[in-house]
Amino acid sequence: MSEDLWVVGFHAVLGLLESARPVDALLLQNGRRDARMRKIIEAARRRDLRYDLVARSRLDRVAGGVAHNGCAARSAPVEFAPLEDLIRPAGEHGKLVLLDDVIDPHNLGAVLRTAAGLEVDGVVIAGPSAPPLGGAVAKAAAGLLGRVPLARVSVAADALTRLGDLGYWVFGADAEGTSVDEVGRTDRWVLCIGAEERGLRAKTRAHVDELVAIPMAPGVESLNLSVSAGILLWELGRPSGSMSED
Repeated sequence: MSEDLWVVGFHAVLGLLESARPVDALLLQNGRRDARMRKIIEAARRRDLRYDLVARSRLDRVAGGVAHNGCAARSAPVEFAPLEDLIRPAGEHGKLVLLDDVIDPHNLGAVLRTAAGLEVDGVVIAGPSAPPLGGAVAKAAAGLLGRVPLARVSVAADALTRLGDLGYWVFGADAEGTSVDEVGRTDRWVLCIGAEERGLRAKTRAHVDELVAIPMAPGVESLNLSVSAGILLWELGRPSGSMSED
């Protein structure tokens, strides 16, 4: 079984069953009779999808260490779109997220969930270390994997050059940046977020127009990557004037 095809966990499996994505296998833990399991079964019946009752040990193997809550479903991998498909036509508002070599699957999934909730146009996944879009990523996305268009690029700097040429203002998340409540606003932007430990890579940073930070209380160094992403996306998406010319 290919791990990146399996979605595990209640919210992730239910979200998959309620989406338009194909499902070719559904495993439920034998003996579970709780309300969550009934919801999964009802969703499967609405799709006229058969399911197999299996031992917990089989679900443990499929989940590969991710908490499965007694259920797992297999689907085709989420397809990546070309970067061009995420770009709004000239003159239209646009907001994107670029993840620069983010490696933690829980952070990736949580950012995808936030992007869906805040109606971001798309997420660009850059760098060689991104985890597969199943397992822990799908669980953290809580059923919203595939809701936001995704693009995969090898080099973040090349994608940012293209976006800049098309009128996107490039923000980079950095603790030393301008407080997010003080930056000018623009209707067309991309927020770049670096890896958990090292932040934005130097080549990526060189293509950022403005570094932006979350103001923190004294003695608090930083927040979790996905929490920071949510705060910055919310703040940058709030209309409050236009970008200054400075």
